[in-house]
Amino acid sequence: MIKRGVDVLRENPEAVLKGRNIAHISGSANIDGAGVPVFHVVKKLAGKKLKAIWSLQHGFFVDKQDNMILSGSFLWQDFDLKVKSLYGKNLLPDEEWLQGLDALVVDVFDVGVRVYTFLNHVARIMKSLSGKNISVIVLDRPNPLNGIDIEGNLSTKDYFSIVGDIPVPMRHALTTGEFLSYALTYYNIDLDLEIIKIQNWHRDSFFTGIWTYPSPNMPSFGTALVYPGAVLLEGTNLSEARGTTRPFEFIGAPFIDNLKLVKELAGLNLPGVRFIPVFFKPEFSTFAGQVCKGVMVHPENIFDFRSFAVYYEMIRLIMHQYPTHFAWKEPPYEFEYKRPPIDMICGGDFIRQSIEKNRHFKAIETKINTELLEYRNTIDNFLLY
Repeated sequence: MIKRGVDVLRENPEAVLKGRNIAHISGSANIDGAGVPVFHVVKKLAGKKLKAIWSLQHGFFVDKQDNMILSGSFLWQDFDLKVKSLYGKNLLPDEEWLQGLDALVVDVFDVGVRVYTFLNHVARIMKSLSGKNISVIVLDRPNPLNGIDIEGNLSTKDYFSIVGDIPVPMRHALTTGEFLSYALTYYNIDLDLEIIKIQNWHRDSFFTGIWTYPSPNMPSFGTALVYPGAVLLEGTNLSEARGTTRPFEFIGAPFIDNLKLVKELAGLNLPGVRFIPVFFKPEFSTFAGQVCKGVMVHPENIFDFRSFAVYYEMIRLIMHQYPTHFAWKEPPYEFEYKRPPIDMICGGDFIRQSIEKNRHFKAIETKINTELLEYRNTIDNFLLY
């Protein structure tokens, strides 16, 4: 049975917490192996030494639906705890938050995709703590998309942001602890990083256990599986089916001939996937209240399925079939107010320019694979399992 870092913490809390004053970075939906909320475990083990919870995007209660919907700080009276928002007027902790603090205990439910903000955000927090004698204790979690398979181009330094703050591919194959260990070295951050390792996890394993949900539009493992490519939709005027029960698994717009699109996608012979014509009505976000003609992306073999290539090809086909309807979304996107959201998502302009030139994914695959080989060599020093 896999033991997450929080499960290991429960077995010997004194050896980890050491009586230190701590703040806890987590979301209310994060659970341990027994289904107990992680914040509850940490509060019970730390007692009055737990000084506050710090929340990230979507809010501590995972109630903020979309990007750049800010959360406020508040006193959670049920537990007599301060919940301080790091996705509000500021993205970094105030100096006042740090007074008397010895360590952060971090448990974030990452989905294995660079654009998911949690790990990038924690890396930025770590940079802000450099040299301040505050340790970071990571309760490690497995990568739900396994720790081997990688997809997509690497983010480039000129495009670093909260959706990509170190040079990793879209599907990065790192655990929480590995990602933050890489960030620590990459930025030469001066702090003690303590990783409470997972037990009995193998790198080739996909997610098992209870999927709560780390954000409102990540309701299932199936959503996470398509997300490395589906997140590209956030840089377009196509609907990613927010406001339906199948976000990111559906793609569509009122102007699409979905039967034709399904036929053309099938002709590309992309491995491990089937395309199903669907109709859906988003209740909010793009095309809210309108019936969209769309496609359901159905992975039939999760070992062969490569989401990034699938959604790249869908966007490419739609762009060139409907040039008067399709558009790249305008900024802002995750606190970037000038550059196109698609470039921030992709960590550069190469993917957008390739789609605009109508280049099949196979035509850019060699370049991407070269980057991925270099990445594998780089991260080899940071793998813990």
